[in-house]
Amino acid sequence: MKITLDRKVMLLFSAGIIMFTLLGGLMGRVVAVESPYGYLKLFNEALYLIVNNYVQPVQIDTLMDGAYRGMLESLDPGNEYLTADKYQKAALGQTAGPAEVGLAISKRRGYVVVVAVTSKSPAAEAGIRSGDLIISIDGRSTRQMGPWEAGQLLRGKTGSKTSLVVNPLEGGGRKTFTLVRKALGMAPPSGALVAGDVGVVRVAAIHEGDARRLDQAISSLRGRGAQRLVLDLRGCVSDALAESIGMASLFIPEGIIVTVTDRYEGDKAYRADGRRLAWDKPMAVLVDEGTGRACEVLGAALRDGLGAPILGQRTWGLGTQQRLLPMQGGDGVLLAVGKFQSPSGKEWNGKGIEPDLGVEGDESDPDDPQRQKAIDYVHGLSSTPHRNAA
Repeated sequence: MKITLDRKVMLLFSAGIIMFTLLGGLMGRVVAVESPYGYLKLFNEALYLIVNNYVQPVQIDTLMDGAYRGMLESLDPGNEYLTADKYQKAALGQTAGPAEVGLAISKRRGYVVVVAVTSKSPAAEAGIRSGDLIISIDGRSTRQMGPWEAGQLLRGKTGSKTSLVVNPLEGGGRKTFTLVRKALGMAPPSGALVAGDVGVVRVAAIHEGDARRLDQAISSLRGRGAQRLVLDLRGCVSDALAESIGMASLFIPEGIIVTVTDRYEGDKAYRADGRRLAWDKPMAVLVDEGTGRACEVLGAALRDGLGAPILGQRTWGLGTQQRLLPMQGGDGVLLAVGKFQSPSGKEWNGKGIEPDLGVEGDESDPDDPQRQKAIDYVHGLSSTPHRNAA
C-alpha cells in the first residue's frame, strides 16, 4: 500500500494518541511538544524504533492501518478508515448481497459488538443477543475492522453461510455459530389493542415511509377504542433521521425535535414538520439496550417535547451523525461530524438514555415482562394528555 500524502497528514493527528500508547516513558517529551509537527516527529521516531527493533519483521502497511483505526476509534467507535475500494462501495451504497443475518453492530473493547438483533432472523434464532462480542467473522478477527466492513462481511447471497465466533455477554465461554443468510423483509410499525383500551405499537426499525405507516397503525388503534398508548422501540436501530423526525411530529405539534451539533456548520435544529397529529392521549415509550440512533432521537423527543415517560433499560448510546469523507488518494473515512441533542439540550452519545422507570426483562421472553409492565404503567396514567416537559 502506497503511503499517500493524505495518510501522512492523518499521522499528524494520530501521533499523539500513538505516542501515549507506544512510548509511555516519553510522556514528558510529549507534553513538551507544542505543535502537530512535533507529534509527527515523535511518531516517526516511534515508527523507526518499532520497525528496527520489534522481535520479528513488520509490515509498514499493517502499522499504518492500525494507526488509522486506533486514531479514529479512540474518538468514536463508529468511526472507520476505508481503503479506496471500500470507500467507493460505501459512497455508492453498494452491499455485499441482499441477504443478512439480522444484526445491528458497533465496536466495543476493540471488537465488533451486537447492538440489536432482528426478530426471527438467523442471529435471533441462534440465540445471539445485544451486548455479545463478535470475535471473528469467517476466521477474520473483528479487531482489524470497523462496523461498516463487518456489516459487509455479514451480508451475502441468500442461502450462503457465515461463521461467527461470539463471546456472549452473560459469559460461559466463546461459542461458534454458523448462520445461513436470508433476505429479511422490512417490518413496518404494527399495532395491537390489549387490556381493553391500551394500544401497543411496535417499531422494530425505522425505514422510509414509516411515519405514514405509524400514523395508519395508530389510527387503526384509535378506531378500535385505544385510550392509552405504548410505543415499543426496543431493538430499534436506524440511521433514518428524517423519518424519525416525521414520526415524532405525529405526537408533537410544534417545536424542536432534535438538534445536531456540528463543529464547523454550527448547531442545526430540526423542528416538528406540522403534519396532522396522530395521538394526543396518554402514552409511554418502551426502550432497551438495543435502541439506538434515530430511534433514540424519537424517544428523547417524545420525553422532552411531550412529557411522555421512557420505560425499560438504558439505550445503547449511538448519538452521532456520521459523514463519509473522501481523501485525495481515493481512500476515505466514515466520521462522526455531529452529535444529537434532545429538545432540552441533552446528549446521549456513548452513555445512552436513562429511562424514567427502569424495567428489566427480555423481549425474547414469551411472557415479555417489560411489555406487560409498560401496559400496566400506562393504565395508571391520567386520562388527560401530556403537557410539554419543562
